[in-house]
Amino acid sequence: MAVTGRVAVIREYRKPFELVEFEVPDPEPGAMVLRITQAGICGSDLHTWRGDQAAAPLPPGGRVLGHEGTGRIWKLGAGVTTDALGAPLREGDRVIHSAIYPCGRCFLCLRGDVNFCATMRVYGRAGEFPYFTGTYADYYYIPPGHPVFRVPDELPDEVLAPVNCAMSTVMQGLLTAGVGEDQYVVIQGAGGLGLTAAAIAKDMGAARVIVLDRLAHRLALARQFGADETIDITAYDTPAARIERVRELTFGRGADVVLELVGLAELLPEGVAMLRNGGTFVEIGNIVPDSKAEIYPSQLLRGKKIVGSLMYRPSIIPMVLSFLVKTQGKYPFDKMISHRFPLAQINEAFPVAEWSGRQTEVTRAVLVP
Repeated sequence: MAVTGRVAVIREYRKPFELVEFEVPDPEPGAMVLRITQAGICGSDLHTWRGDQAAAPLPPGGRVLGHEGTGRIWKLGAGVTTDALGAPLREGDRVIHSAIYPCGRCFLCLRGDVNFCATMRVYGRAGEFPYFTGTYADYYYIPPGHPVFRVPDELPDEVLAPVNCAMSTVMQGLLTAGVGEDQYVVIQGAGGLGLTAAAIAKDMGAARVIVLDRLAHRLALARQFGADETIDITAYDTPAARIERVRELTFGRGADVVLELVGLAELLPEGVAMLRNGGTFVEIGNIVPDSKAEIYPSQLLRGKKIVGSLMYRPSIIPMVLSFLVKTQGKYPFDKMISHRFPLAQINEAFPVAEWSGRQTEVTRAVLVP
């Protein structure tokens, strides 16, 4: 008897999702099918849902959403016996997959910069085989050769959903910036990415981690994730005040690294002004094509750098898993997921998780089929 599963489909921006059932395909040789256990509501999914990227129209049949998440192997295709690192795989094992699908053939892919592939795919088209191409679903189809990593037995399910997006994206950005011993790191935003960034930066040896946000509960949580100082932007309510506060907390030097993890263009010039001469600003949060920021090129003459960091190389995922194993009990990653919703309540979950133009109590929300 055929097994069917639900897939969440968006047909119009800012309109409710539709849960559509499809028959779950058997995996082709080299492929596998996961049974999704948790799927994170990422900021990029919210951008897509609200139509911030409306320059790219939705496909006629709608789009499948969801890329962050984890699951257990439901079926293995012929020839699949190990994960990408050679660890044995069996049906029922917990795995983390790479959330990006580069072409593998372009100049950037051949250089290893698969996260910069111009034709990289994250979301699938609704109704096209193999149907289960988004994590907002009961099942998820992993095509042949795609990077998958077995989850260490020591890790609880509660910390896994953000690994293949929020956590790996942040680690890639920190490595791109060259964060290391005795540096001052400023993090704009204390959501799921910001909390992860605080913990990983401290683990990399940062001397002082400073986190900015407007919500008291997020700032309190940031301290549990390794932040040495926090800045409430409702108290320091102008860019000038926040820049001066960062100067005070870095003993007049300025930050070695600033990470933008909110998605607001106006934070770029503010973050650049927080840097020391020779410091690095890392843009991660803003994926909206037509958002603009004004900068003063003279600020860059003393070696300040602005770099972008998009998603991650798949090799980052096992690094994040190792980090989580190593730091168990040190940082409360089990608290990062603040809200859980059944998949059937996706149309309640998205408005609750929405942050644009409003405050939300959500740090990270997940859907549980």
